[in-house]
Amino acid sequence: MRHEFNLKDKIVHGGTDSLLVETILTNAYYPATGFYVDVSGFEWVNVAVLLGTLAATVKFELKQMESLSGTPDTIEGTLMAHTVATNDDGEILLFHLETAKLNADHHFVSLQVSGAGGGDYGAIVYFLGGARHEPVTQDTTNLVVSGNAHRFVG
Repeated sequence: MRHEFNLKDKIVHGGTDSLLVETILTNAYYPATGFYVDVSGFEWVNVAVLLGTLAATVKFELKQMESLSGTPDTIEGTLMAHTVATNDDGEILLFHLETAKLNADHHFVSLQVSGAGGGDYGAIVYFLGGARHEPVTQDTTNLVVSGNAHRFVG
């Protein structure tokens, strides 16, 4: 089975704006309540955090919810949490989650950021794969426009 990026994967940005760019991080959920990522139609989700300049020790924790406005719950202790230091500028933080491991009534996820001090930057991207139904409907902001996906495979 191949696991390359492809347009059958759903791509969701972690912010509330239409651009997938590095932005200042605050103590919040990415995406925010009402915009949590619905993972019910997918077998797995990868979350990539592209760290920019960091001025504080920042904690990132992937949480699960039962609805778009539900209360965030921890996923299996500390397995889905990571704290970065001020000297981790420019690194990439990755989370991989099989959606079958979520609580039975939880079908939404969001990344909680805490400890941000006002000078911390990053970009958060969700890649949802193993779609149970195709074609996958991308967000209204076309993150991967036609012609921007390239492959050289056997």
